[in-house]
Amino acid sequence: MRRLFWLLALAGSVAHAEAQTFDGAELLQRMATAARELSYVGTYSYSRGDFSETTRVVHHGDPGGGVGHFETLSGKPKEVLRVGQDVTWYLHDSRVVRTERQSFRKFFPELIAPERVRMLSQFYEVSRGGTDRVAGIECSTVMLAPKDAFRYAQSICIEPRTLLPLRAITLNERQERLETFVFTQVEVPARVEATDLRARARDTSGWAQEAASQNIDPASSAWFFRELPAGFAVVSESQRNMPGRAAPVIHKLLSDGLVWVSVFIEPLSNVPAMGRGLSQQGGAGTYSRPVGNHHVTVVGLVPVSTLVLIGGALTARSAQP
Repeated sequence: MRRLFWLLALAGSVAHAEAQTFDGAELLQRMATAARELSYVGTYSYSRGDFSETTRVVHHGDPGGGVGHFETLSGKPKEVLRVGQDVTWYLHDSRVVRTERQSFRKFFPELIAPERVRMLSQFYEVSRGGTDRVAGIECSTVMLAPKDAFRYAQSICIEPRTLLPLRAITLNERQERLETFVFTQVEVPARVEATDLRARARDTSGWAQEAASQNIDPASSAWFFRELPAGFAVVSESQRNMPGRAAPVIHKLLSDGLVWVSVFIEPLSNVPAMGRGLSQQGGAGTYSRPVGNHHVTVVGLVPVSTLVLIGGALTARSAQP
């Protein structure tokens, strides 16, 4: 009896020590680094609501972010070549080449901005989940439960040896799936040659060349947010021409390090028939309202209350008292 008591006590103390040594922020940092610095080749599917898409990815990793080539295998054919922060889109149907500089964009399996991991862990409770199998590979689940009502939960299944994310699911408060990225086949680490990263669209001399946006320094922007939901910050701002719009549209991109919210600002003359409103489709929400002689649209995979707070806080600098 005394021996049984001693063994139970020892088991309890070991479990307590393991719980104490688990560092969620460190795990997220290693996951983020793995997705950037590892070389891998695979095919993944993306689904949200009624929309789904299959993509082949070839990634050569390095500390600077690496080089990634993404090619859709379903829907309209397109390719994306990302070299660090420089992104080139090849839109085969319309014969358009679009270039832009994006420091924050979700290119699966790069889910987390490494520089924002420490802040991220302030707003999500990170814990270990169970094990699963993805693309024939055993993986371990990491749960990110929001500490507030401004964001949704995330379930990420990682390959235990490399820590590369193999699946990522966004879950609402009812534990319903809103968005899923999942590898159907993946090789990691993989040997990647320079020829593997070339776009199929070799000769684009007859294609239209577009610069997708003109970057704006958020500090000198004509628009600012009086207050944002905890953890969210403006990570980029640009002005871009959009199809069907007579005047350019300002695009502010916000993130908490894991999720992204887009805010579009345009003259009312661009969208004379639009008013104020909320809508949801496939988990993503949209909130719109007029601000002076402009129209604001906020879009993101976050609770609608977050969209309303962000949209309601946007103010023109000329409107300051």
